[in-house]
Amino acid sequence: MAARGLLLMSTVAPEAEAESLANLSIGHRDFWLLNLREALFGSEVHCLTNCTRCREPIELDFSVGDIRLPHAEPVCSHHIETESYEVRFRLPDSNDLLALENEQQLHAERQLLARCVLEARTRENSVAAQELPSHVLSALNQRMGELDPQAEVLLEVSCPACFSVAAAPFDIVSHLWAELDAWARRVLQEVHVLAFNYGWSEAAILRMTVGRRLAYLELING
Repeated sequence: MAARGLLLMSTVAPEAEAESLANLSIGHRDFWLLNLREALFGSEVHCLTNCTRCREPIELDFSVGDIRLPHAEPVCSHHIETESYEVRFRLPDSNDLLALENEQQLHAERQLLARCVLEARTRENSVAAQELPSHVLSALNQRMGELDPQAEVLLEVSCPACFSVAAAPFDIVSHLWAELDAWARRVLQEVHVLAFNYGWSEAAILRMTVGRRLAYLELING
């Protein structure tokens, strides 16, 4: 999915180098992908999820503005201090997601945090990122979320069947990719129907406005 995110980003900034896009924080990436989604399909979002308790399908309707949050601007490093540890770190980017996409979720989360640690030490010694205790990693994770809120969008979902309320993550990359796939299949079907009925070439059909294509399709369908 991280590779798809970078491919979508390349359409937002075609002049940018692939490396610079991969180095953007996840929130920065998702901010631009939300803008792309709004430009292509409008501000209203319709999607489905399942209740985490009873698995009942739930329809969600919201606008892009509802989930547009602050995102981190490019910064080399950040810093946190706990009772006995000091940690200098950077925010996760697409390179990290690509490196860890085949890892199991629990292991991947810890590995992701470790990859982002630039330097860690106690008052006496330097500490390897992999050796940081859980409470330090938890503080690190919380601080990352504060610095880059757009990186993790959580929707409050209320189930109409069992009345439970839970937080559901919204991933703009997978959602936009699915929308583009559905759009491409729909256009392909339109081209097939018009070419079959009128004998027009694919290029000629695609040069038509959407309104004109739909008008011919209505004529075919009676």
